Amino acid sequence: MARDPQQPYTYTSTGVDTDAAAVGLRKLLDWVSRTQEYREGLGESLVPNGFFASVLRLSSRLALAVSTDGVGSKSVIAQMMGSYEAMGVDCVAVNVNDIICTGAEPIALLDYISLQVPHEDLLEQLGKGLQRGAERARIAIVGGELSQHPDTLIGPRPGYAFDIAGTGLGVLDDRAPITGKDILPGDVILGLSSDGVHSNGLTLARPVLLGDDGKRVERFLESCGRTVGEELLRPTHIYTREVAALLAAGVHIGGLAHISGDGLLNLLRLDAAVGYRITSLPPVPPVFDVIQREGNISSAEMFRVFNMGIGFCVVVRAEDVDNALAVLAEEQRADGGASAYAIGEVVAGPQRRVVLEEYHLVGEKGKFYQQTG
Repeated sequence: MARDPQQPYTYTSTGVDTDAAAVGLRKLLDWVSRTQEYREGLGESLVPNGFFASVLRLSSRLALAVSTDGVGSKSVIAQMMGSYEAMGVDCVAVNVNDIICTGAEPIALLDYISLQVPHEDLLEQLGKGLQRGAERARIAIVGGELSQHPDTLIGPRPGYAFDIAGTGLGVLDDRAPITGKDILPGDVILGLSSDGVHSNGLTLARPVLLGDDGKRVERFLESCGRTVGEELLRPTHIYTREVAALLAAGVHIGGLAHISGDGLLNLLRLDAAVGYRITSLPPVPPVFDVIQREGNISSAEMFRVFNMGIGFCVVVRAEDVDNALAVLAEEQRADGGASAYAIGEVVAGPQRRVVLEEYHLVGEKGKFYQQTG
């Protein structure tokens, strides 16, 4: 049966049930969280559960930050295009971008590649992308695992189905992790630009942009200046150098948030009993306009699923805003850093929520809702 073109796309309609995942995750964490009591002192956790990365105590002054993540269904686009280098970059990016949310310096990554057949061209391009991402993040890739699954992995290009994930490592040397606990009302939220969709929301973006037959990967998107495949394969921006520059300049950072899955709702993962009022977002990149228009998707759903042009947020004191923006502008000029904007402010609780004033949206408990009254 053909799909009704007037019926809005949602994450749920494409098979991603975030509500069911939340229930299942709670069941998993009921058991996994009990393991925290097995370590005291060496190896104990220094950040709240559910933070962007874990931080483990190694000594009185040294801590280890750890993150594990993968590239998701973006690998499907890579197979369609026969282009895999961006997947290596993304594997680095999704991990180090979480690690730097703790204020740690990323130092290393281990990769895990599962594939249908170990094709030389696939693996060489993945390796080139991993090297490219590691150079940007200033980390070493120190090991990994290659696993062949000829009878269980499937994809759009026979023999080329694969997945890639990684575990990133970072260190905090004589510095407490940044968790958001000292964020105060009146602090300013800086937004750093994304390079498009990044590695989140592809399960929603793919059916909208590729069509019901999934074959429009070479369709040219006039507003983006690229084909669908080229646009969706743009690598995730790596924000390690921007954060390192802010720390080196002595900017007081109250919180750092990787804006990935769940979009700006990721601000609520910071350990602060406050709200976030977003008042001045930059123009949304054209790819998101195309997805919203062609998928008949509500703004609430778009902001729940996608980064909408902001890939990372930094919360700073109001008096540090000018200095922070100057540091980020210099980083952009010198090293290809992200554009930075003052997009909003921290507000007093008691409700932990994200308000997008321009769009009349309120976000809490994993979703955005149309603001009423």
